[in-house]
Amino acid sequence: MIVIKREDAPVVACRLGDGSELEKRLIASGALRRLPDGRYEVFSREAVNTGGELAEAGSYVKVDHAGFPYPNSAEFFLANHVETDGGYVQRSRPREAWQVGQPVSDAVRFLLDSGRLTIDRQNPDRYFSAQLWGTLLSARQDAVIVFYGIRRTAEGRVADAQFSFVAREEFDRNYDILENGPAQGDPSHE
Repeated sequence: MIVIKREDAPVVACRLGDGSELEKRLIASGALRRLPDGRYEVFSREAVNTGGELAEAGSYVKVDHAGFPYPNSAEFFLANHVETDGGYVQRSRPREAWQVGQPVSDAVRFLLDSGRLTIDRQNPDRYFSAQLWGTLLSARQDAVIVFYGIRRTAEGRVADAQFSFVAREEFDRNYDILENGPAQGDPSHE
C-alpha cells in the first residue's frame, strides 16, 4: 500500500533541550523524562513494554492528537517538516505502508525474516513488536506500519528498512491511501 501524510495536518513539535513550553508540559505530565546522561525518554503510545523511546537532545518530539509524544531525529525532522507561524507542517511524500489484510510486501517479509518485527497473534493489543528508538515498542493489530526508508540491493532485494508503527486513529486522521492492494492473509499464517 502507498500512503501520503496530509500536508494540511498541523504538527505540534519541539526540539528537545531548548526548554520550550511544550517540552516543559510533556515533562510535567510524565510523557517525557530527561535522563541523567542528557538524553530523553519519550513515552509514546507504543512504549508499553520496558520503558520509553530514547532520544538525544537536539532531536525533535512530535505530539499526536491524543497527546502522545514521538521522537524524530533532527535530520529526519528538518528534512521532512516546514516551520509555520503556528508550528510545523510535514512535507508529504508517498511512502510504502502495510496493515493486516494486505499482501505481505518484501519489506515486511524482510523485517519478519530478520527478526526486526514480530507478531503475537494471541495478543491483539501487542500484536506487533519491534526494537525501535532503544526500547521494545508494541502496537495493536489495527496499527499501520509506515516505512520511512527502504534500502535495496542492486538486485532489488530489501537490505534495510526504517519504519514505525502508526496507531489506527492517527493513521485515519492524518494519512491518505494513494494505492491499496487486495486483501490477503495475515503474515503469521504463512
